[in-house]
Amino acid sequence: MLDRARRAAKAAGVGGDRLRLVETDLVDAELPEAGSFQLAFLPLNTMLALGSRDAQLGALRTMAAHLGPGGLAVVDVWQPGAEDLARFDGRLVLEYGRRDPETGLGVTKIASAHHDPATQGVTLTTIYEEGEPGRPAARWLKVERLRLVSADELRGLASDAGLEVEQLAGGYDLEPLGPTSERAVLVAVRR
Repeated sequence: MLDRARRAAKAAGVGGDRLRLVETDLVDAELPEAGSFQLAFLPLNTMLALGSRDAQLGALRTMAAHLGPGGLAVVDVWQPGAEDLARFDGRLVLEYGRRDPETGLGVTKIASAHHDPATQGVTLTTIYEEGEPGRPAARWLKVERLRLVSADELRGLASDAGLEVEQLAGGYDLEPLGPTSERAVLVAVRR
């Protein structure tokens, strides 16, 4: 991912002192500039990839520690509905078949998810195949432990991390959060 980010930044003419890519654990990162950032964000369900409540709280505490006074924390998480969770019963689903834009090879993604309502955990098993049509494909398997977070719990985690919640919206346009919102977007400030 960092290699792709470097290539994209170079292609866009971004580099030097405008961009620094750091590989670290977001749960307990300690950058030298901690306490000086004005924006920190966890986009596109990153929060869900942290498989426990403790890890999710740790990530928000790390965000708060790296923000300067008045700095904004933004977190975006998926809010699955009952129909979504009903599909998390272990069945295999073809998620996509497409061409990789960098290699030109065909990539197929098949996934199976199992939801544990007691822990809000989701075990996600993904099978990827990559290759040229009519030729043997390379196949790899990925097993991840995700943890779903309700909008209300996200608000509580942010408060526990020392952030003051300014808004909890139902989407990227910051529309009101409602029962059919597919996303929860938290905007919080470090005082």
